[in-house]
Amino acid sequence: MKFNSLNVFAFSISILVLSSCLGTTETALPSSDATFVSLTFKANDSIPNLNTAVFTLIDTTITNVDSLPYATRIDSVYPTFTFKSSAGAVLYFKPGTKNKKDTIGITGKDTVDFTLPVTVKNFASDAIAYKFYAIKVNVHKVSPETYIWSKVNYDVPMLSNQKAIVLNDKVLYFSSDGASVQLNISNNGWSLNSATAVNGLPADISLRNMTLFAGKLYLTKNDEKIYTSSNGTDWTVKSISDYNFKSLLFELNGKLLAVLQSKVNSSKYYFANSTDAITWVTSVEIPSNFPVSDFAALSFTSRSGKAKGIVIGGKDISGNALRTNWNTENGSYWVNFRADYQPESISLDTLEQGASIIEYDNKLLLFGMRSDESFNHYRVSLDEGFTWKTPDTLYNRLPITYNPRNYQSVVVLKPKKYSTSDSKQIIEESNRIFILGGKNGSTIYSDVWTGKLNRKNFLIQ
Repeated sequence: MKFNSLNVFAFSISILVLSSCLGTTETALPSSDATFVSLTFKANDSIPNLNTAVFTLIDTTITNVDSLPYATRIDSVYPTFTFKSSAGAVLYFKPGTKNKKDTIGITGKDTVDFTLPVTVKNFASDAIAYKFYAIKVNVHKVSPETYIWSKVNYDVPMLSNQKAIVLNDKVLYFSSDGASVQLNISNNGWSLNSATAVNGLPADISLRNMTLFAGKLYLTKNDEKIYTSSNGTDWTVKSISDYNFKSLLFELNGKLLAVLQSKVNSSKYYFANSTDAITWVTSVEIPSNFPVSDFAALSFTSRSGKAKGIVIGGKDISGNALRTNWNTENGSYWVNFRADYQPESISLDTLEQGASIIEYDNKLLLFGMRSDESFNHYRVSLDEGFTWKTPDTLYNRLPITYNPRNYQSVVVLKPKKYSTSDSKQIIEESNRIFILGGKNGSTIYSDVWTGKLNRKNFLIQ
């Protein structure tokens, strides 16, 4: 019906009757307070999840800060309003809306289409005072399980010897041209500061083996020396007498794990650990098919609270390419899931050497390259590395403009603490995956890509 001068009188007479439908909280005496208190949606068979909506007042707009689930229908909703006092209320729609009434009185029995611009006018219980509120019902426009990928508008140095690592919530990007090692720093992953010279590292050192342990960076060079830095710019070096460092793995249970080569018998390689990266304790010999280079490695905490480590692919001591999936909980006892648990582990096919692995959203993601695929150059594990699969292309695929590669750096910027004033920006910057550089044969890439699970952008998880 049209809400005009001809029915104002009729509406004024009826507002006392309508008040019973509005959940009035103060009705003993007439009040001039028409302030909004709450709005709820009644769930029904076709729209079962509407009762999850929580509405608040922001300035003069009634809205739900946490959007309703993706694809929720809001075109035929039963709303219930509560005001400080109310003799009646009316909903206004955008004038001229096709096949819709311009106004309706709220009775509690009518469905409302909240896909349209809607305003509510509430009369206080004195039937004189009133307030207007706009109503905005937010529904997620993209599936929360979709990964949103985009190219970042800066380049990294086009060099094959590079490594990005997160230290103190910043991305440190190291690169070497064989003459010197340079460091670029990014505070949020979206921009890169000018390069600075790195002091104390050999110019020809392989940066890929860089590892974070106890808040410091560590790097080795296939000899008895181990380099360490607390800021990425200045490095110091120490040596051990009986072994050469073949590779560093990761931190596990408060210890740095490594593979050491005996100086007495150069054919012997051992798992080793240290609590301070100075004194090392060797355990058992590594298996013949354990990688010592070009592997993907990660330590993480399992759902049961146990520390776990995983080492995938790479090359053995003879330079042979591997398709192994080694796992450990203590650094001494290792299990190759691919060999010992067939046929489940056959789902982990090769992504060639130089892959990168991260933990994200309680999953493991493995980035690399397949020469027989044009997209989806990574794998996902939902069971802590036991089995792997190609991600669902509907929700999780790299853009077609992303060039397949390996030897890329992949990092995750973890959640940050934020105040209400900067929450939107901090949430946008947190929980992001960044892929930096990489190569495909002789082609070296300088581009940077970022991806994020859409759900990670929600203020309320």
